[in-house]
Amino acid sequence: MKPALKHFFDSMGAYFARPGPESLERLYAEHPGWDAPRERVAVYGDFVRGHVRGVLEKVFPLVRGAVGAEAWSALVEDFTLTRPARHHELNHLAEGFPAFVADAAASRGLAPFVPALARFEWTDFAVFASEAPSPESVERLTANPTLMVLEHPFRLCAYVRAKGALAEPEAGDELALLWRHPARLVTFYVEATPPALLVLKMAVEGLSVEDVAAATGMSAADLRSSVERFSLDGLVLAPRGSGV
Repeated sequence: MKPALKHFFDSMGAYFARPGPESLERLYAEHPGWDAPRERVAVYGDFVRGHVRGVLEKVFPLVRGAVGAEAWSALVEDFTLTRPARHHELNHLAEGFPAFVADAAASRGLAPFVPALARFEWTDFAVFASEAPSPESVERLTANPTLMVLEHPFRLCAYVRAKGALAEPEAGDELALLWRHPARLVTFYVEATPPALLVLKMAVEGLSVEDVAAATGMSAADLRSSVERFSLDGLVLAPRGSGV
C-alpha cells in the first residue's frame, strides 16, 4: 500500500473510532486542502459506527442477552475505539470481537462462559458465510469442507439451541462440530459424539463400513445407519447411490 493511501486509511480509522467535532477537525488537519463538506463526513462517521453496532447485535445476540444492556453498550463502544471499522464486508467487522471479549472478561466481571459463547457465535456466522467450495458430488465419503471444531469448558450446544431460554450453560468439557448444510445452507452444530467422530474418521481416512466393522467388531448395519444419518445432516458428503 502506498504511504499516502495508508495515511488516509489510518486517519479515517482514528476518526471512525470516535467521531465528533474534535476528531473531525483532527481528520481535516491530517489532510490540508481537503474540501469535502464537513457535514457529510460527520454523517458518514456516525453511519459507520451504527453499522458496527448493528453487525455486532446481529452476530452476537446471545452474548448481548447474557451480559445485559449496560455491559453490552460498554463492550460495543470500547470495541469500536480499539478496533475501528476497516473491512469492506460489513459482517467481518465483528471478527475481532471474540478476542476482545476474552481480553475484557475478567476486568469487566463477565460470566466465565461469555468469551466461549462469543467465539461460538462468530464461528456459527463464519461457517454460514464460508467460501469453502462444496462439491456437487463426491466419489467417496468426504468430510463437509465447511466443518469447524470448537473446544470449550461449557455445554454450549444445548445453550445455543435453547436460544437464550437458559440462564447460563452447564459447565463441562465439550467438543462442538459446526458446519453448513450443503442443501439447506444453514449452520448445523452438535456435540461431537463417538458416532459422529467415527463417521468423520471414516471420511478423513477413507475407511469403508466393511473395513471398520471388521476392525472393531461393530455391527455393519449400525455403522451404515450412522453414516446415513450424518450424511443427511450434511456433516459428511456421501457418493450418490452409494447406499450409505
